[in-house]
Amino acid sequence: VHGTDTMAYTASALSLMLSGFAKPIIVTGSQLPLSMPRSDARQNLIDTITCATAGFSAPHIQLEEVALCFGGVLLRGNRARKTSATIYSAFDSPTYPPLARLGVGVEWRRRALLQYEDTDGVTYTKRAYTPRLKLDPNVIRLPIVPGCDPKKVYGDLYARGVRGIVLEAFGVGNMPWTKETGWIPWLRSQRKQGMVIYLTSQCESGELHPELYRTGSLALELGAVSGPMMTPECAVVKLMLCLAHPNLPL
Repeated sequence: VHGTDTMAYTASALSLMLSGFAKPIIVTGSQLPLSMPRSDARQNLIDTITCATAGFSAPHIQLEEVALCFGGVLLRGNRARKTSATIYSAFDSPTYPPLARLGVGVEWRRRALLQYEDTDGVTYTKRAYTPRLKLDPNVIRLPIVPGCDPKKVYGDLYARGVRGIVLEAFGVGNMPWTKETGWIPWLRSQRKQGMVIYLTSQCESGELHPELYRTGSLALELGAVSGPMMTPECAVVKLMLCLAHPNLPL
């Protein structure tokens, strides 16, 4: 049971730090406290227990991953985001379908589940359980703002102890290229000192292709890393994990 404001961060952290655990780990919470008449806490908790124990009764769905259960949906933990501060269906997963929907019954989406044996009987290689329990919290999210000069606004982040930047670019990985807003010179200065930079997008879904733009290509040449689209919460936690465990790729 977890507070909702940082639940997506915790779900992402658990999924990455407990890689290969292959047992149901589900986080939940409520928009209203349990003591209030219209609280959603009881239903969310019942839904969570239902999903966690689904392997013990028909149709015997064995959850083997970290998930987030809230507002009648079960979401993959590292794909979930809090999207509303006021409605009961407060969480969504913009880049991945729900693992299950809970109403009168439970509608499982089997193909969306992380499982080592699918419905056709094809067995996958089971990943060894590899717990990594250290995080380096010296990470910051930086959205690129039009007209913003990073030298003035952010300055020398590395000198202030920051070791990782999740840089939220435009679209598929673009950023401004003007004399007034020198993002590339600023990134170069930070990279020379050892800053780790993960390039992501301000969009909620789609694919990253920073190489399609001059600035994106230059950022990659400087050593910025870009990969599959992640939620901002997951990107931050993964960067924290990779800083604490340098052998892990971003």
